[in-house]
Amino acid sequence: MSKLIYILFFLSFLISDDTSYTLTEFDVQTINSFRETGFSSFSDYTVINNLMNADFYSKDPETHFGMYYMCLFNDNLGCANKHLNRAIQIDGKKSYYDLSDSLSLYRDFLQNARRAVEKENFNIGIEDYENIIERFPSMGLPFYELGTLYDQIDDRLNAITNLKKAISLNPNKEMYRTAIYSIAQSIAREADDDSRRQDYNSAIPKYLEAISYYPDFTQAYFQLAKAFYSLGDYNQAKDYLLKCLDLDPNQLQPLMMIATIYKKLKDNESSERYYKKAIQVDPNSYKAHFRLGTLLMRKDLNLAKKSLEETVRLNDKYYNGHETLGIVNMQLGNINDAVINFTNTIDVLGDRSKKRYKSLYLLADIYNTKKEFSKAKDYAQSAVDIKENGGAANYHLGLAYKNLGENYLAKNAFERASKDKDWRASAKYELELMKK
Repeated sequence: MSKLIYILFFLSFLISDDTSYTLTEFDVQTINSFRETGFSSFSDYTVINNLMNADFYSKDPETHFGMYYMCLFNDNLGCANKHLNRAIQIDGKKSYYDLSDSLSLYRDFLQNARRAVEKENFNIGIEDYENIIERFPSMGLPFYELGTLYDQIDDRLNAITNLKKAISLNPNKEMYRTAIYSIAQSIAREADDDSRRQDYNSAIPKYLEAISYYPDFTQAYFQLAKAFYSLGDYNQAKDYLLKCLDLDPNQLQPLMMIATIYKKLKDNESSERYYKKAIQVDPNSYKAHFRLGTLLMRKDLNLAKKSLEETVRLNDKYYNGHETLGIVNMQLGNINDAVINFTNTIDVLGDRSKKRYKSLYLLADIYNTKKEFSKAKDYAQSAVDIKENGGAANYHLGLAYKNLGENYLAKNAFERASKDKDWRASAKYELELMKK
Protein backbone atom coordinates (compact mmCIF):
# COMPACT_ATOMS: atom_id res chain seq x y z
CA MET A 1 0.00 0.00 0.00
CA SER A 2 2.80 2.40 0.94
CA LYS A 3 4.49 1.60 -2.38
CA LEU A 4 1.32 2.54 -4.29
CA ILE A 5 1.06 5.82 -2.36
CA TYR A 6 4.68 6.61 -3.26
CA ILE A 7 4.03 5.94 -6.97
CA LEU A 8 0.89 8.11 -6.92
CA PHE A 9 2.80 10.88 -5.17
CA PHE A 10 5.63 10.65 -7.74
CA LEU A 11 3.20 10.80 -10.67
CA SER A 12 1.38 13.77 -9.20
CA PHE A 13 4.69 15.58 -8.91
CA LEU A 14 5.46 14.87 -12.54
CA ILE A 15 2.22 16.35 -13.80
CA SER A 16 2.10 19.31 -11.45
CA ASP A 17 3.22 22.73 -12.64
CA ASP A 18 6.90 23.38 -11.94
CA THR A 19 7.24 26.31 -9.58
CA SER A 20 10.41 27.49 -11.31
CA TYR A 21 8.51 28.36 -14.46
CA THR A 22 4.80 28.84 -14.97
CA LEU A 23 3.45 28.73 -18.48
CA THR A 24 1.55 31.83 -19.55
CA GLU A 25 -1.34 31.92 -21.95
CA PHE A 26 1.00 33.53 -24.46
CA ASP A 27 3.46 30.62 -24.07
CA VAL A 28 0.70 28.10 -24.80
CA GLN A 29 -0.41 30.10 -27.83
CA THR A 30 3.20 30.16 -29.06
CA ILE A 31 3.52 26.39 -28.69
CA ASN A 32 0.27 25.79 -30.55
CA SER A 33 1.13 28.32 -33.24
CA PHE A 34 4.49 26.72 -33.90
CA ARG A 35 2.89 23.30 -34.21
CA GLU A 36 0.40 24.69 -36.73
CA THR A 37 2.71 26.84 -38.84
CA GLY A 38 6.28 25.86 -38.01
CA PHE A 39 8.81 28.62 -38.57
CA SER A 40 6.66 30.49 -41.07
CA SER A 41 5.01 32.68 -38.42
CA PHE A 42 8.17 33.49 -36.45
CA SER A 43 10.83 36.11 -37.02
CA ASP A 44 11.98 36.63 -33.43
CA TYR A 45 13.01 33.32 -31.86
CA THR A 46 13.52 34.62 -28.32
CA VAL A 47 10.21 33.22 -27.05
CA ILE A 48 10.88 29.82 -28.63
CA ASN A 49 14.36 29.59 -27.14
CA ASN A 50 13.12 30.68 -23.73
CA LEU A 51 10.48 27.96 -23.80
CA MET A 52 13.02 25.32 -24.79
CA ASN A 53 15.26 26.40 -21.92
CA ALA A 54 12.40 26.44 -19.39
CA ASP A 55 12.05 23.15 -17.51
CA PHE A 56 8.30 23.11 -16.84
CA TYR A 57 5.57 20.52 -16.32
CA SER A 58 2.05 20.86 -17.65
CA LYS A 59 -1.07 18.81 -16.92
CA ASP A 60 -1.96 18.98 -20.61
CA PRO A 61 -0.21 16.29 -22.70
CA GLU A 62 -0.84 18.30 -25.87
CA THR A 63 1.27 21.14 -24.47
CA HIS A 64 4.19 18.76 -23.98
CA PHE A 65 3.52 17.26 -27.39
CA GLY A 66 3.63 20.75 -28.86
CA MET A 67 6.93 21.34 -27.09
CA TYR A 68 8.25 18.04 -28.46
CA TYR A 69 7.44 19.30 -31.94
CA MET A 70 9.00 22.70 -31.30
CA CYS A 71 12.18 21.22 -29.86
CA LEU A 72 12.48 18.62 -32.62
CA PHE A 73 12.26 21.14 -35.45
CA ASN A 74 14.68 23.42 -33.63
CA ASP A 75 17.10 20.48 -33.55
CA ASN A 76 17.12 20.28 -29.77
CA LEU A 77 16.73 16.52 -29.46
CA GLY A 78 17.22 16.31 -25.69
CA CYS A 79 14.41 18.81 -25.19
CA ALA A 80 12.21 16.94 -27.68
CA ASN A 81 12.76 13.64 -25.88
CA LYS A 82 12.06 15.18 -22.46
CA HIS A 83 8.71 16.69 -23.44
CA LEU A 84 7.58 13.64 -25.40
CA ASN A 85 8.25 11.48 -22.31
CA ARG A 86 6.23 13.91 -20.20
CA ALA A 87 3.35 13.71 -22.69
CA ILE A 88 3.52 9.88 -22.44
CA GLN A 89 3.52 10.03 -18.63
CA ILE A 90 0.25 11.96 -18.76
CA ASP A 91 -1.37 10.15 -21.68
CA GLY A 92 0.33 7.00 -22.93
CA LYS A 93 -1.42 6.88 -26.28
CA LYS A 94 0.09 4.87 -29.09
CA SER A 95 0.91 7.82 -31.34
CA TYR A 96 3.22 9.24 -28.66
CA TYR A 97 5.02 5.91 -28.29
CA ASP A 98 5.41 5.67 -32.06
CA LEU A 99 6.98 9.13 -32.11
CA SER A 100 9.28 8.12 -29.26
CA ASP A 101 10.46 5.08 -31.23
CA SER A 102 11.05 7.27 -34.30
CA LEU A 103 13.00 9.83 -32.25
CA SER A 104 15.16 7.10 -30.72
CA LEU A 105 15.88 5.69 -34.16
CA TYR A 106 16.76 9.16 -35.48
CA ARG A 107 19.18 9.77 -32.59
CA ASP A 108 20.79 6.35 -33.07
CA PHE A 109 21.31 7.00 -36.78
CA LEU A 110 22.96 10.34 -35.99
CA GLN A 111 25.28 8.72 -33.46
CA ASN A 112 26.33 6.09 -36.00
CA ALA A 113 27.14 8.78 -38.58
CA ARG A 114 29.10 10.80 -36.01
CA ARG A 115 31.14 7.77 -35.01
CA ALA A 116 32.07 7.17 -38.65
CA VAL A 117 33.27 10.80 -38.95
CA GLU A 118 35.23 10.58 -35.68
CA LYS A 119 37.04 7.55 -37.13
CA GLU A 120 37.65 9.57 -40.35
CA ASN A 121 35.56 7.10 -42.34
CA PHE A 122 34.24 10.04 -44.32
CA ASN A 123 32.66 8.13 -47.19
CA ILE A 124 30.71 6.00 -44.71
CA GLY A 125 29.75 9.13 -42.83
CA ILE A 126 28.45 10.80 -46.00
CA GLU A 127 26.43 7.70 -46.84
CA ASP A 128 25.02 7.55 -43.31
CA TYR A 129 23.94 11.19 -43.36
CA GLU A 130 22.39 10.84 -46.80
CA ASN A 131 20.36 7.89 -45.52
CA ILE A 132 19.22 9.91 -42.51
CA ILE A 133 18.21 12.81 -44.77
CA GLU A 134 16.26 10.46 -47.02
CA ARG A 135 14.40 9.08 -44.00
CA PHE A 136 14.02 12.39 -42.10
CA PRO A 137 14.02 15.03 -44.85
CA SER A 138 12.49 17.82 -42.74
CA MET A 139 15.27 17.84 -40.11
CA GLY A 140 17.98 20.51 -40.32
CA LEU A 141 20.56 18.82 -38.10
CA PRO A 142 21.65 16.05 -40.53
CA PHE A 143 22.17 18.64 -43.28
CA TYR A 144 24.27 20.74 -40.89
CA GLU A 145 26.45 17.83 -39.80
CA LEU A 146 26.85 16.64 -43.40
CA GLY A 147 27.84 20.20 -44.35
CA THR A 148 30.51 20.32 -41.65
CA LEU A 149 31.77 16.91 -42.83
CA TYR A 150 32.17 18.23 -46.38
CA ASP A 151 33.96 21.29 -45.01
CA GLN A 152 36.32 18.96 -43.14
CA ILE A 153 37.30 17.28 -46.43
CA ASP A 154 37.58 20.66 -48.25
CA ASP A 155 34.52 20.21 -50.43
CA ARG A 156 33.23 23.75 -49.98
CA LEU A 157 30.47 23.62 -52.55
CA ASN A 158 28.74 20.63 -50.97
CA ALA A 159 29.41 22.05 -47.52
CA ILE A 160 27.65 25.30 -48.36
CA THR A 161 24.77 23.53 -50.14
CA ASN A 162 23.99 21.40 -47.09
CA LEU A 163 24.47 24.21 -44.58
CA LYS A 164 22.07 26.43 -46.51
CA LYS A 165 19.53 23.62 -46.52
CA ALA A 166 19.94 23.28 -42.74
CA ILE A 167 19.24 27.00 -42.34
CA SER A 168 16.16 26.83 -44.54
CA LEU A 169 14.76 24.01 -42.36
CA ASN A 170 15.81 25.59 -39.06
CA PRO A 171 16.37 29.36 -39.33
CA ASN A 172 16.57 29.61 -35.53
CA LYS A 173 19.97 27.90 -35.21
CA GLU A 174 22.68 30.54 -35.17
CA MET A 175 25.46 27.96 -35.38
CA TYR A 176 24.26 26.96 -38.86
CA ARG A 177 24.85 30.50 -40.12
CA THR A 178 28.10 30.65 -38.17
CA ALA A 179 29.33 27.53 -39.99
CA ILE A 180 28.80 29.22 -43.36
CA TYR A 181 30.43 32.39 -42.07
CA SER A 182 33.43 30.33 -40.92
CA ILE A 183 33.89 28.91 -44.42
CA ALA A 184 33.54 32.38 -45.95
CA GLN A 185 36.12 33.72 -43.47
CA SER A 186 38.53 30.96 -44.43
CA ILE A 187 38.25 31.90 -48.10
CA ALA A 188 38.61 35.60 -47.27
CA ARG A 189 41.81 34.89 -45.31
CA GLU A 190 43.26 33.21 -48.40
CA ALA A 191 42.28 36.30 -50.38
CA ASP A 192 43.93 38.53 -47.76
CA ASP A 193 47.18 36.59 -48.21
CA ASP A 194 46.94 37.12 -51.97
CA SER A 195 46.30 40.83 -51.45
CA ARG A 196 49.35 41.16 -49.19
CA ARG A 197 51.39 39.75 -52.10
CA GLN A 198 49.61 42.24 -54.39
CA ASP A 199 48.17 39.30 -56.31
CA TYR A 200 44.79 40.96 -56.75
CA ASN A 201 43.77 38.80 -59.69
CA SER A 202 43.77 35.82 -57.32
CA ALA A 203 42.33 37.72 -54.37
CA ILE A 204 39.29 39.24 -56.09
CA PRO A 205 37.58 35.96 -57.13
CA LYS A 206 38.06 34.60 -53.60
CA TYR A 207 36.46 37.65 -52.00
CA LEU A 208 33.56 37.28 -54.41
CA GLU A 209 33.25 33.57 -53.53
CA ALA A 210 33.22 34.38 -49.80
CA ILE A 211 30.50 36.98 -50.33
CA SER A 212 28.44 34.56 -52.43
CA TYR A 213 28.42 32.15 -49.48
CA TYR A 214 27.79 34.82 -46.84
CA PRO A 215 26.15 37.90 -48.41
CA ASP A 216 26.35 39.89 -45.14
CA PHE A 217 30.15 39.64 -45.02
CA THR A 218 30.96 43.34 -44.68
CA GLN A 219 34.71 42.86 -44.17
CA ALA A 220 34.97 40.87 -47.42
CA TYR A 221 33.21 43.70 -49.28
CA PHE A 222 35.67 46.19 -47.79
CA GLN A 223 38.73 44.09 -48.65
CA LEU A 224 37.35 43.54 -52.15
CA ALA A 225 36.98 47.29 -52.55
CA LYS A 226 40.58 47.77 -51.34
CA ALA A 227 41.78 45.32 -53.99
CA PHE A 228 40.04 47.26 -56.77
CA TYR A 229 41.34 50.52 -55.27
CA SER A 230 44.89 49.17 -55.39
CA LEU A 231 44.36 48.33 -59.06
CA GLY A 232 43.19 51.90 -59.71
CA ASP A 233 39.63 50.81 -60.51
CA TYR A 234 37.95 53.42 -58.34
CA ASN A 235 34.44 52.93 -59.72
CA GLN A 236 34.42 49.22 -58.90
CA ALA A 237 35.88 49.96 -55.48
CA LYS A 238 33.18 52.58 -54.88
CA ASP A 239 30.38 50.19 -55.87
CA TYR A 240 31.51 47.51 -53.42
CA LEU A 241 31.96 50.05 -50.64
CA LEU A 242 28.40 51.23 -51.19
CA LYS A 243 27.21 47.61 -50.86
CA CYS A 244 29.28 47.28 -47.69
CA LEU A 245 27.69 50.42 -46.27
CA ASP A 246 24.21 49.22 -47.24
CA LEU A 247 24.78 46.34 -44.81
CA ASP A 248 26.10 48.59 -42.07
CA PRO A 249 26.26 52.36 -42.61
CA ASN A 250 28.25 52.94 -39.41
CA GLN A 251 31.64 51.63 -40.53
CA LEU A 252 34.49 54.11 -40.27
CA GLN A 253 36.98 52.52 -42.67
CA PRO A 254 34.58 52.10 -45.63
CA LEU A 255 33.29 55.64 -45.10
CA MET A 256 36.83 57.01 -45.14
CA MET A 257 37.79 55.06 -48.24
CA ILE A 258 34.72 56.00 -50.24
CA ALA A 259 35.27 59.65 -49.34
CA THR A 260 38.85 59.36 -50.63
CA ILE A 261 37.63 57.70 -53.82
CA TYR A 262 35.11 60.46 -54.47
CA LYS A 263 37.94 62.95 -54.01
CA LYS A 264 40.01 61.10 -56.62
CA LEU A 265 36.99 61.08 -58.92
CA LYS A 266 36.77 64.89 -58.51
CA ASP A 267 33.41 64.64 -56.78
CA ASN A 268 34.32 66.85 -53.82
CA GLU A 269 30.73 67.30 -52.69
CA SER A 270 30.27 63.55 -52.20
CA SER A 271 33.71 63.27 -50.66
CA GLU A 272 32.85 65.95 -48.11
CA ARG A 273 29.55 64.25 -47.31
CA TYR A 274 31.21 60.91 -46.56
CA TYR A 275 34.01 62.42 -44.47
CA LYS A 276 31.30 64.09 -42.38
CA LYS A 277 29.50 60.74 -42.06
CA ALA A 278 32.77 59.19 -40.88
CA ILE A 279 33.06 61.90 -38.22
CA GLN A 280 29.48 61.23 -37.12
CA VAL A 281 30.39 57.55 -36.69
CA ASP A 282 33.60 58.35 -34.82
CA PRO A 283 33.93 61.98 -33.69
CA ASN A 284 37.38 61.15 -32.27
CA SER A 285 38.85 60.08 -35.60
CA TYR A 286 41.56 62.69 -36.07
CA LYS A 287 42.30 61.35 -39.56
CA ALA A 288 38.69 61.94 -40.63
CA HIS A 289 38.89 65.54 -39.38
CA PHE A 290 42.26 65.96 -41.10
CA ARG A 291 41.10 64.67 -44.47
CA LEU A 292 37.96 66.78 -44.30
CA GLY A 293 40.14 69.77 -43.49
CA THR A 294 42.45 69.21 -46.46
CA LEU A 295 39.42 68.82 -48.73
CA LEU A 296 37.84 72.04 -47.43
CA MET A 297 41.02 73.99 -48.18
CA ARG A 298 39.75 74.19 -51.76
CA LYS A 299 36.37 75.49 -50.67
CA ASP A 300 36.49 77.44 -47.42
CA LEU A 301 39.72 78.12 -45.53
CA ASN A 302 37.93 79.03 -42.31
CA LEU A 303 36.04 75.72 -42.27
CA ALA A 304 39.25 73.93 -43.14
CA LYS A 305 40.94 75.64 -40.20
CA LYS A 306 38.24 74.41 -37.79
CA SER A 307 38.66 70.81 -38.98
CA LEU A 308 42.43 70.98 -38.68
CA GLU A 309 42.25 72.56 -35.24
CA GLU A 310 40.06 69.63 -34.18
CA THR A 311 42.64 67.27 -35.70
CA VAL A 312 45.49 68.54 -33.54
CA ARG A 313 43.23 68.79 -30.51
CA LEU A 314 42.47 65.09 -30.84
CA ASN A 315 46.06 64.14 -31.60
CA ASP A 316 48.71 66.75 -30.82
CA LYS A 317 51.42 64.34 -32.01
CA TYR A 318 50.08 64.26 -35.57
CA TYR A 319 52.62 66.38 -37.42
CA ASN A 320 50.59 66.52 -40.66
CA GLY A 321 47.80 68.22 -38.74
CA HIS A 322 50.07 70.94 -37.35
CA GLU A 323 51.80 71.51 -40.69
CA THR A 324 48.61 71.71 -42.75
CA LEU A 325 47.02 74.01 -40.19
CA GLY A 326 50.09 76.20 -40.58
CA ILE A 327 49.61 76.35 -44.35
CA VAL A 328 45.95 77.33 -43.87
CA ASN A 329 46.89 80.04 -41.40
CA MET A 330 49.48 81.37 -43.86
CA GLN A 331 46.83 81.56 -46.56
CA LEU A 332 44.47 83.33 -44.15
CA GLY A 333 47.20 85.82 -43.21
CA ASN A 334 47.46 84.51 -39.64
CA ILE A 335 51.26 84.57 -39.78
CA ASN A 336 51.96 84.35 -36.06
CA ASP A 337 49.63 81.35 -35.73
CA ALA A 338 51.34 79.74 -38.71
CA VAL A 339 54.74 80.14 -37.04
CA ILE A 340 53.38 78.32 -33.97
CA ASN A 341 51.94 75.54 -36.15
CA PHE A 342 55.20 74.97 -38.06
CA THR A 343 57.24 75.11 -34.86
CA ASN A 344 54.89 72.50 -33.34
CA THR A 345 55.42 70.33 -36.42
CA ILE A 346 59.19 70.46 -35.99
CA ASP A 347 58.93 69.75 -32.25
CA VAL A 348 56.70 66.72 -32.86
CA LEU A 349 59.04 65.32 -35.52
CA GLY A 350 62.26 65.86 -33.60
CA ASP A 351 65.61 67.28 -34.68
CA ARG A 352 66.62 64.38 -36.90
CA SER A 353 63.51 63.88 -38.96
CA LYS A 354 63.73 64.62 -42.67
CA LYS A 355 59.99 65.25 -42.61
CA ARG A 356 60.74 68.69 -41.09
CA TYR A 357 61.76 69.92 -44.54
CA LYS A 358 58.52 71.62 -45.55
CA SER A 359 57.88 73.35 -42.22
CA LEU A 360 61.47 74.62 -42.18
CA TYR A 361 61.33 76.26 -45.61
CA LEU A 362 57.87 77.67 -44.88
CA LEU A 363 59.24 79.27 -41.71
CA ALA A 364 62.06 80.67 -43.84
CA ASP A 365 59.42 82.09 -46.21
CA ILE A 366 57.54 83.71 -43.30
CA TYR A 367 60.67 85.30 -41.79
CA ASN A 368 61.80 86.58 -45.19
CA THR A 369 58.36 88.22 -45.52
CA LYS A 370 58.76 89.68 -42.01
CA LYS A 371 62.23 90.92 -43.04
CA GLU A 372 63.84 88.87 -40.29
CA PHE A 373 66.45 87.58 -42.72
CA SER A 374 68.82 86.03 -40.22
CA LYS A 375 66.08 83.76 -38.87
CA ALA A 376 64.96 83.03 -42.43
CA LYS A 377 68.53 82.01 -43.33
CA ASP A 378 68.78 79.64 -40.36
CA TYR A 379 65.52 77.88 -41.14
CA ALA A 380 66.27 77.69 -44.87
CA GLN A 381 69.77 76.31 -44.22
CA SER A 382 68.30 73.62 -41.96
CA ALA A 383 65.94 72.67 -44.80
CA VAL A 384 68.85 72.57 -47.30
CA ASP A 385 70.77 70.32 -44.91
CA ILE A 386 67.88 67.86 -45.24
CA LYS A 387 67.44 68.23 -49.01
CA GLU A 388 70.54 69.73 -50.62
CA ASN A 389 68.98 70.50 -54.01
CA GLY A 390 65.48 71.25 -52.73
CA GLY A 391 64.09 74.07 -54.82
CA ALA A 392 61.95 75.70 -52.12
CA ALA A 393 64.64 75.62 -49.42
CA ASN A 394 67.36 77.00 -51.72
CA TYR A 395 65.11 79.71 -53.09
CA HIS A 396 64.24 81.02 -49.61
CA LEU A 397 67.88 80.65 -48.56
CA GLY A 398 68.88 82.71 -51.59
CA LEU A 399 66.40 85.46 -50.67
CA ALA A 400 67.73 85.55 -47.11
CA TYR A 401 71.38 85.78 -48.24
CA LYS A 402 70.51 88.42 -50.86
CA ASN A 403 68.87 90.64 -48.26
CA LEU A 404 71.77 90.07 -45.86
CA GLY A 405 74.13 91.32 -48.60
CA GLU A 406 75.83 87.97 -49.15
CA ASN A 407 75.37 87.89 -52.91
CA TYR A 408 77.82 85.07 -53.67
CA LEU A 409 76.02 82.70 -51.32
CA ALA A 410 72.66 83.97 -52.60
CA LYS A 411 73.72 83.22 -56.21
CA ASN A 412 74.77 79.68 -55.32
CA ALA A 413 71.44 79.06 -53.57
CA PHE A 414 69.42 80.42 -56.51
CA GLU A 415 71.42 78.28 -58.97
CA ARG A 416 70.63 75.17 -56.95
CA ALA A 417 66.97 76.22 -56.84
CA SER A 418 66.91 76.68 -60.64
CA LYS A 419 67.52 72.95 -61.07
CA ASP A 420 64.05 72.29 -59.58
CA LYS A 421 61.42 72.66 -62.30
CA ASP A 422 58.88 74.04 -59.82
CA TRP A 423 61.24 76.83 -58.72
CA ARG A 424 63.23 77.33 -61.91
CA ALA A 425 61.40 80.43 -63.13
CA SER A 426 61.50 82.22 -59.77
CA ALA A 427 65.16 81.37 -59.18
CA LYS A 428 66.22 82.51 -62.67
CA TYR A 429 64.32 85.74 -62.19
CA GLU A 430 66.32 86.45 -59.03
CA LEU A 431 69.56 85.57 -60.79
CA GLU A 432 68.73 88.02 -63.59
CA LEU A 433 68.06 90.73 -61.04
CA MET A 434 71.44 90.10 -59.43
CA LYS A 435 73.20 90.65 -62.77
CA LYS A 436 71.91 94.20 -62.99
